[in-house]
Amino acid sequence: MSEMKEIKIKSSVTLTGTLTRPEKNDQHIAIVMIPGSGKVDRNGNADKKGMDFNIYQELSDFLVSLGYTTVRYDKRGVGKSEGDLLRTGLHDAIEDVQAAVQYIKNDLPIIDKVLLLGHSEGTMIATAVATQVDVGGVILLAGGGETLEEATKRQRELTFQALKEKKNFTGWLFRRFRLAEKAEKKNQRLFNKIKQSDKEVIRVQLIPFPAKWLREHFTYDLMADLKQLTCPVLAITGKADYQSDYQKLERVAELISSDTECHTIETMDHMLKEETDEVNMLEIQKVYQKNRNKPLHPEMKEILENWLQNN
Repeated sequence: MSEMKEIKIKSSVTLTGTLTRPEKNDQHIAIVMIPGSGKVDRNGNADKKGMDFNIYQELSDFLVSLGYTTVRYDKRGVGKSEGDLLRTGLHDAIEDVQAAVQYIKNDLPIIDKVLLLGHSEGTMIATAVATQVDVGGVILLAGGGETLEEATKRQRELTFQALKEKKNFTGWLFRRFRLAEKAEKKNQRLFNKIKQSDKEVIRVQLIPFPAKWLREHFTYDLMADLKQLTCPVLAITGKADYQSDYQKLERVAELISSDTECHTIETMDHMLKEETDEVNMLEIQKVYQKNRNKPLHPEMKEILENWLQNN
């Protein structure tokens, strides 16, 4: 049994979240769950058909079953939270996690230690917050040691490679007219425009881009913050994860001086589910939808439980 209630977190805007407490709170530890990029709510769901993944709710249920309190929240402009997601920058997201930690310290006197759990982009945010706020540990899931600029560049390369390998007319066009190279040059022009801009949002062919968010990520020094971490760190990424590079966990192990564990799971994808088939970037959304009713990867849960018990 557990107690669940809706909470309000006062950042520069008001965020709405969920506090879940175990029936017996013997651990006196709370875990703030930090979501990945995109329009994702406190449960890990996007506002699109077939995108009800519930991975944050499932993670919370698992952690609460182990005796931990969890706090998860709707991002700015998502669900019941105030704000505008398109105009939200990296530093706004960092501020919101700091506000969640402060909520716990102010309103939950029974809690004597706070941990941060970041998923995907949330791994970068967790790293940044842990250099500014006193926390008892950091958990990095499906990411760690890789900047957003690096991750998106690698994802584009994988996408272009998949397009070139297609046997149909599209594949022929990409190979014949070197469309991958042209598309990458176009992307670089867009990124240069964003870096030189001071606007929160810019439009390219009527499509709005979150310029502030990208610009702040481009200038964020993740490696410097990794070096500053002094709390225990656990990082887990799957080899079947095409959005995050498990090899970048080497940086986490090298740069952090405190107790650090890094694990790669052969069959875990970006949504923390088991995936044994070989897929490419063009198939990712369909694969996520196919796997959405699978349980969280059992090996990931085992590693997470052991680390929590040991730390």
